Amino acid sequence: MSKNKFIDQYKNNETVNEVFWLSRSDLRTTAKGKPYLTLTLQDKTGSIDGKVWDNADAINANLTPQSFIHVRGKVNEFKEILQVKVDACKPITEDKVDLEDFTAHTEKDIDLLWEELIETMGKIKDPSLAKLFKAFLADKELVANFKKATAAIKLHHAYVGGLLEHTVNILKLGKLISAEYQILNKDLLFFGIFLHDIGKIREYEVKVAPEHTDEGRLVGHTSFGILMLEEKARQVKDFPAELLMELQHLILSHHGEYAYGAPVLPMTPEAMVLHHLDNLDAKIGQYKTLQDAITDPKEKWTTWSNALGRRLYRRKSK
Repeated sequence: MSKNKFIDQYKNNETVNEVFWLSRSDLRTTAKGKPYLTLTLQDKTGSIDGKVWDNADAINANLTPQSFIHVRGKVNEFKEILQVKVDACKPITEDKVDLEDFTAHTEKDIDLLWEELIETMGKIKDPSLAKLFKAFLADKELVANFKKATAAIKLHHAYVGGLLEHTVNILKLGKLISAEYQILNKDLLFFGIFLHDIGKIREYEVKVAPEHTDEGRLVGHTSFGILMLEEKARQVKDFPAELLMELQHLILSHHGEYAYGAPVLPMTPEAMVLHHLDNLDAKIGQYKTLQDAITDPKEKWTTWSNALGRRLYRRKSK
């Protein structure tokens, strides 16, 4: 069952007869003590609040957050924000929906992003690193998973293609930085950028709401990155031990601080640059995630971010 209309297409007074991903269900009471439900309804284009004013207790008993529901109702506007007045809703099983309608994707073209990554990595001159990259490219399953992987559960680039988008963003920044600072080994920096989050292919599972895999919780993407690097390096004859060590260091130190999960601190110029570029793109990604979640056009501030320890200011769009 495919959706007929997505959330970003809704207009005031439209009839709703659609399937949504129910991310939250909150039972509340009015000032007069009457129970009502606030539902957070999602599809791949965004989210919208649903309000259940009648039989809220009975309906809530049949709902399970983080699942699909079929909703009948009408779009209305409250304080300039669209919401759905829900007349009826019922659970629906996952096998009855087209998951592509509910899974968020990068706004960019994944194939073009991959071509850009290939073009940049293809400029690597070090013969051992060039052979190592070919070993990664030869792993068709790894390539397919890299293209679709998310970069996070929810903080930044948390969607299909998010890891690739994040990696290409940093490669672009790496090209600018390496042109300015001649001390940097450009080949090493580029390869470190490519590798730094590659373990997220195994750490996260791409779903409507991205989740940790069991092995992702137990092992983590940094450890997976080291294992994947060492596996491919063994496929390159006489791969230099010191070069392998520097690549390992780039993966292990990219979080930058012990408090953020780095087992070692950055100790080479490439490692320092990688950490700061990774952090920069992640922070901008977090800002975009928080900004996109704002539904009130008059709201100037995002919700509180535990990761950042602050709310962020949203300037008026031009």
